[in-house]
This record gives sequence, structure tokens and C-alpha cells, in this order.
Amino acid sequence: MRILIVDDDMAIVEAIRDTVNWSKLGIVEVETAYSAERARKILKEKPVDIVISDIEMPKETGLELLRWYREENMNGEYLLLTCHESFHYATEALKLQAAEYLVKPFNVEIMELVLQKIIQKRKREQEAARNSEYGKWIRDNPGEVRLLFWSNIFGGRLSRVREELERELQRRKLALDTEKNYRLVISKSTNMEQDMDTYGRSMILFILENLHSELLCGKPENDSVVCYEHRDSCVFVTVCEDCPEGELKDRCSELVRKCGRLLSSTLTCYISNPCTIPDFYEIFHKSEEILTKNIMFYGEAFTETEAIDRSLENQPVLQLTQLQKMLEEKDENGFLNYLKRELDSKTKQKILDEEMLKRIRAEVQQAVYAYLAQRGIQISLLLGDAAFAQLSEKAGQSVMDMMRWEKYLLERAFTYEEEVQKSQSLIEKINAYIREHYSENIGRNEIGAAFFLVPEYLAKMYKKKTGQNLKDYINEYRLSQAKLLLKNSDMKVSDVALEVGFDNFSYFSTLFKQHMGMTPNEYRKN
Repeated sequence: MRILIVDDDMAIVEAIRDTVNWSKLGIVEVETAYSAERARKILKEKPVDIVISDIEMPKETGLELLRWYREENMNGEYLLLTCHESFHYATEALKLQAAEYLVKPFNVEIMELVLQKIIQKRKREQEAARNSEYGKWIRDNPGEVRLLFWSNIFGGRLSRVREELERELQRRKLALDTEKNYRLVISKSTNMEQDMDTYGRSMILFILENLHSELLCGKPENDSVVCYEHRDSCVFVTVCEDCPEGELKDRCSELVRKCGRLLSSTLTCYISNPCTIPDFYEIFHKSEEILTKNIMFYGEAFTETEAIDRSLENQPVLQLTQLQKMLEEKDENGFLNYLKRELDSKTKQKILDEEMLKRIRAEVQQAVYAYLAQRGIQISLLLGDAAFAQLSEKAGQSVMDMMRWEKYLLERAFTYEEEVQKSQSLIEKINAYIREHYSENIGRNEIGAAFFLVPEYLAKMYKKKTGQNLKDYINEYRLSQAKLLLKNSDMKVSDVALEVGFDNFSYFSTLFKQHMGMTPNEYRKN
């Protein structure tokens, strides 16, 4: 295959040309051009399989070159580079069928993986163009056929009876032994949001599949790694040849380290005991549960012999009285340090699993909610934001995520309690809220919700600090606005009542007379 690198920055061109391992990728010739004009001449002279082009170039951009490339019906793949993330660029690149889109500065290993994906796609298309017969495709693509077989096994779409599996293997022309031992490595990738935003979902999944295949199976081309996407994570199942447990664990640990170096997401690997193909379905689904439960191995590799699978009965729990005491003293650091010690202790004892982490979270939440309820603060409203929901959802996946959730919970609680205690500034905010929303149907329930306070507590606190009932202040302000409308507008009195928040005209008229000593009509005439 032939590659053309196009960029007006000579240093970038030379960096790509000299650092990428072209022989490993099967590239036999690398051409370079420092302008779109020079690139056109090269592309007209002889066919190029892949073009790597910068977008921001003088005179003619990489997108303009790509548009010309497509208009000329040149058969090849296109990889765009840019210094700036731009939705417009990405959209235009997709329209023009660019294979991938990388933001500078790029990691060389990531670029090699991107190129490997493009090359594999190019080879598949070339092969499909040469021959589309299904039988020949099976013979010529054993890796794809094997991958589809594993996917059907794990998905429960094939029988688990040995004789029927052997007939299926024969039909697919796969030389696999149903009595041979394998090991399954089940990996879970979490916290993938940043990687997805940077590289896109399909590219990240390809990179992770490729790393699993290369480091666990010793094959750059994937025929043994199946990916399952979930809402906030991805699970990879790798079928590995049976080998000593320690050797496979070392490979998994290297996989975890390399993923950590290249990506922002976190990978956790679980290694099953030896098993045969008929057992794969049951082992895989049992392994997913074990992987989720074993929180103490988050971001590491562990084996079935190291895993725990026990109930919470007779396990130690947090000291609620100690939590309450630290909350009363507003000792945030002491609270967090106590929880960190408890979590570390249970991790070292190998007793921290998903269920125990959920129980700890529930006990912490109970203590904080009870503490704030005594102070009239509606914690369910105060912590109803998206950030808290996201942290709460992730709190069960690792000790680090649990500590992030606890810290956010305490900081929000103590900060708002302090604001409530500075009640004069809070009164001013409540009054400002009333002046802004007086025409709406507001009372202590609506205002309490706006300020995360229990309505009864809000009313008592307002009366204590101002000497006036909250309802009276709302009505007084509404009447003051009604007086202005009666004096300065031709609105009907009934419309004035509605405009300032009274949906009952009789009540408005009675209240107005009580405060002004005359009816609204009399006030307007005077």
C-alpha cells in the first residue's frame, strides 16, 4: 500500500514520516507534499491508498483537497489532521467520507492504531471487490468467521450441547476443539466520556479491541475479542489460549497499564479459570457479575481465585454515631478521612464488594440527610442536580468514585447550611425572589423548593428574622404593584388583580380595602 502525507508544516510531515512504523502496518511507500497543489500532481501520477492531510493549509485547505479527491473518483481512504476541534470541520469531513479525523498534537501510537483501522477497512473492501461469494469469503476470512462464532456463543444464539457445537464449527469451517481448555478475560472499560469526545466511539472501541488482541493473544488482527457496549461502559470478552494463570495475569496488567497511558478511561480485567467452549456462555455471564462486585480490583487485573463472592451478613458497618458527631462539629476532613480508612481497611481484608459499597453509601446518605433535615433543609432538592446524580451513579464502581461522591455531598450540605445560617442575606434573596415572581402562584411551598428549605422551617425563620409573616409580605408587595397599575394604566380592576397574582377578585378587593381603607375603584378615582 502507498501513503501520501500532506501538510504545509515540514516538521509535521517529517515527524509522521519518521516516527510511524510503516513496515509494521504493511506500507511499502510513503510520499510527502507540502501543499495541496503538489499533492494533486502526485495523486494524478499514480494511485495512493491512504492520504493523511492537514486541514488548515494556505491557498487550499485539506477539505478542499478532499472534495477534489472525491470529485475525481479516486479510490482511497482519507485521514484529516487539525489543530482545532470544530463541529463544522467534523461534519464536512463526514460528508466527504473521510475515514478518520485526528486533533493535533497526536500520539504516535494512537495514529498507528487509527491507520491500522483504515488499512484493515481498505483490505476488506478490496477483498470484497475481488470476490463476493459467501463460501470463498468464509475460506478467506477465518478471523471474521471466528469472531462471529464467539459473539454468537456469548450472546446465547448457539446451542451449548457439544455435538451441536461441533456441527456448527464444521459448517463454518473453523478448526476449533470443543474439548480444549481456554481462559476468558472479561474487561470492563469505564469513565470513557473524554476519550469518546476526543476520538469518537468507533475509534475508541477499535483501539481497545486491538490492544486486547495484540497483548493478550499476540495478534494484531482481532479474531478473539468481542465487545458489548453499555450506557456508561464497555465490556470486552477475549478468548485466550490456556496458559499459566500468572503469565496471563501479567499480560492483563500490561494491558491495563497501556490503556492508562494512551487513554483517559479505566480498564479492569477479570481472568476466568480454564473452561471449554460449551461452558463459555455461563462463564461469561457469571464473570460479568463477579467483575462488577469486586470493587477492590478496580483499575487492575485479577483472577477467579482472587475474586470474592460473599454476602454482607456479619460484615462490619460504619459507626453512625461517629458520623453524626463529625457532622455536628462540621468536621469535613475528619468525616472523609474516617470513610477512607474504612474503605481501605475493607479493601485490604478483601471484603469490599459492590453490595458493601452500596450499603456504605446508604449509611453515609442517611446520616447527612438526617443532619440536614433537623435544620429544615430539603436535601432531595438541594442535591437534585445532574452532577450529584452522575456522581451517585458512579459511586458504586470504585473507592475513588465513592470518595468523590462523599466529598461533593458534604461540600454541598455544609455550604448551603452556612448560607441558611446567614439568614439576613437569605431573607434578602427570598424577598428578591418574591419581587420577581409575585405575579405567579407562589407561597411557602414554592419558595421553599426554590431555596431547598422545608416550607414550615422557611415560614418560621422568615417570621423570626423579619417580624412579618411570609404570606403578608407577598400580599403587601402584590398590593403595592396593584396601586401602581390602578394609578398609571386603564386596565380593568379585575385584570389588575390577575396581573399581580390574585386569581380571586373578591379576595383582592377585600384585602385592598383592609390595607388602603377604600376599594380599588375608589382608590383609582381619588
